[in-house]
Amino acid sequence: MDGDLLTTGVQTADIILGTVACASQTTRQVGIYVQSSGHNGAGTQVFGNNAAVDVTASTNSGSLQVSIAADSTTDFTLPNDWQTAFANDTYSPTGASATIAVTAGTVSGPFSATVTFSGSGKNVANSQITRSVTKTVKWTVGDCQTPTTTTVTCPTSVPYSGSAATPCQATVTGANNFSQSVPVSYTANTDVGTVTASATFAGTAAHKASSGSATFDIVKAATTTTVDCPASVTYTGSAQTPCTANVSGPGLDEDLTPSYSDNTNAGTASASASFAGDGNLLGSNDTETFAIEAADASCEVDGYIGIYDGALHGATGSCTGLGGVDLSHALQLGESYRDVPGGPANWSFELPNYVKQTGSVGIAIGKATSSITLECSDTVYNSAPQKTCSATVTGAGDLSEPVTVTYEDNTDAGDATAKAEYAGDTNHEGSTAEVTFSIAKAPTTTTVTCTGPNTYTGVALTPCTARVTADYGVVDTPTPSYANNTDAGTAAASYQYAGDANHEPSSDSANFTIDKASSSITLDCPVSVVYTGSPLTPCTATVSAVALPDFGAGVMYSANTNAGAVTASASWPGDDNHHGTTANGGFEIAKAPVTVTVTCPTAAIPFTGSAIEPCTAWVTGAGDLDQAVTPVEYFGNTAVSTPTTPATAKATYPGDANHLEGEGTATFRIEAWKFDGFYKPVDMGDTVLNIVKGGSTVPLKFTVRAGTEEVTDVTKLAAKFVAYQISCDPKDGVSDDLFATTGGTTLRYDATAHQWIQNWATPKTAGKCYQVTLTTADGSTLKAQFKTK
Repeated sequence: MDGDLLTTGVQTADIILGTVACASQTTRQVGIYVQSSGHNGAGTQVFGNNAAVDVTASTNSGSLQVSIAADSTTDFTLPNDWQTAFANDTYSPTGASATIAVTAGTVSGPFSATVTFSGSGKNVANSQITRSVTKTVKWTVGDCQTPTTTTVTCPTSVPYSGSAATPCQATVTGANNFSQSVPVSYTANTDVGTVTASATFAGTAAHKASSGSATFDIVKAATTTTVDCPASVTYTGSAQTPCTANVSGPGLDEDLTPSYSDNTNAGTASASASFAGDGNLLGSNDTETFAIEAADASCEVDGYIGIYDGALHGATGSCTGLGGVDLSHALQLGESYRDVPGGPANWSFELPNYVKQTGSVGIAIGKATSSITLECSDTVYNSAPQKTCSATVTGAGDLSEPVTVTYEDNTDAGDATAKAEYAGDTNHEGSTAEVTFSIAKAPTTTTVTCTGPNTYTGVALTPCTARVTADYGVVDTPTPSYANNTDAGTAAASYQYAGDANHEPSSDSANFTIDKASSSITLDCPVSVVYTGSPLTPCTATVSAVALPDFGAGVMYSANTNAGAVTASASWPGDDNHHGTTANGGFEIAKAPVTVTVTCPTAAIPFTGSAIEPCTAWVTGAGDLDQAVTPVEYFGNTAVSTPTTPATAKATYPGDANHLEGEGTATFRIEAWKFDGFYKPVDMGDTVLNIVKGGSTVPLKFTVRAGTEEVTDVTKLAAKFVAYQISCDPKDGVSDDLFATTGGTTLRYDATAHQWIQNWATPKTAGKCYQVTLTTADGSTLKAQFKTK
């Protein structure tokens, strides 16, 4: 094929932009390159070496805009060996960047347009040629209709009215403050029940359709029932029905038949009526009262006069009603009297349908005689006045009650006198009586009681009490006598009571035990001690016992060498007056700290390009801990060290049963490689300019050593050469990287001369200055300055 091609970085047939939001913009970056073709001949459509290519773009759609980045007459430049070094179908190493922008309209759907890129430049004959490439751009405009929401609003309920209920409203809303009313339709909205209200928005070009619904309840309506009665009617002996009733409500007005209660006898009668309701109306009821007046009855009542006999006496009488009917069952004769002097009897007559009547008559009663019976029994002295007698008065009616007895000489042992007197009461006259009885000495019991337990204190113990008692209670509480009541063992207590004018003699004794006293040991241990590798004995024990000074005791230990919990105990067997005792305690043996020492070379180590691990680590600690620590961790051990960032080695001992974790660090230096060069014909120095002919080849020769060893491996060396245009004149700018090797020559090592050689093809333009910089794997650099002529 005769002629180079213009191509894009997008190798597909079309440029796909995807979906673009309605009325928005999206962009796509496209690279423009030259594809070599026809380089085996002298085609007129082949670009020349160093050809400056000017890229332009055009499109067949107003929706597309195409711009070239940093657009100028030279958008990119082909290499100076384009015709020879680039085989057919290879791309130019640089190109132009284009931005494709599409602006979506307000119509949804797929769209496409074409973009043509043209590149112009000089051909092999130094004539202007243009190569073009056309791409189809495709995109889809998204949905342009915005969603809407239709909302129906209704009250919770409305009452039944007999007509269709329409209480709801509907509104549709959407983006950009869109809002308007929507008609509401109803189903089953007249009778009681649940009603559905709905509304539908049909939609517009800018807004989607939507619908909504809501419900409300039609509830039953209230009704009113009214009962109307006269204030009163006259009692006739028959049921009274003087009232009327009516119920009213929405669409309702009708009479009801009342029902009655308590409407025959005199008093308050009631009439009531109710409406049960129906499918649309609530029920209702009403109640009213009216009075039925009572008639008069004829009553005769008599009183009573007599002597008290214990019986009740009251009025007598009778009542008759309409037509001579006997109504005495409704006559209440009032109070009846049993006691002197009697009183009034307030009678009353009360019966339904008759007027209530009341009156009063007299009941008169006189006093009766009385008699006292006094009985006594002999007794025993009890320190209190003796009252062994009882007296009872009797008389007419039900009089039979105790009478208070008075006494003389009725406390000490001997003869006593008893008297009784009844003063009379409301219904009886008074009476008297007198007798004698004997009081004997009281027998006694002496009881010695000892409390316990009793514990040895070193002094005499007196835990006992003596009590002399008679049947009536305590006679005396003397102090008993003691024997053997100091040391531990069996002790005795006793007492002898002699008696007196009112008491017989008695005696008693008792034993008690004096128990050994307790003792205690105070075991004092620290909370913790640090592991040393030897048995640890940090505790002390002190014995305390009644009547003895404090003294020390030996401490026993278990597991008191290694780290962990240690048990300590102490004991004392006791003596004749003391029990033995023990105490337990303990302490913690804490893990001991360790020292981790990391040792690294003091001399700098040459850079290798790989991780350098020259250090060792050792841990020491209490007991016999003395061993190596592995692994050793490294940080910054692959790069050349700086004065502030040396390589670091760290080792961590994880600890063991008796030792804590420990850590140690150390640093070492990794030194950069040593450069020699560039060698002749290049002169070195920051201010030295090597004068070279433009377009000539300059051999850059140098030697690299890692310490004293030469670096001869090209992979290990990882050399990078960069040439930049520098300022011969301060007004000159700085160019891009211009470093180029001569054809077919790469960096090589000359084993005979022990040096590296890199051929640099200098730029052809005369009078320009350049700096060539060599950078190796360790980051070291070597620089030289050149000027073309």
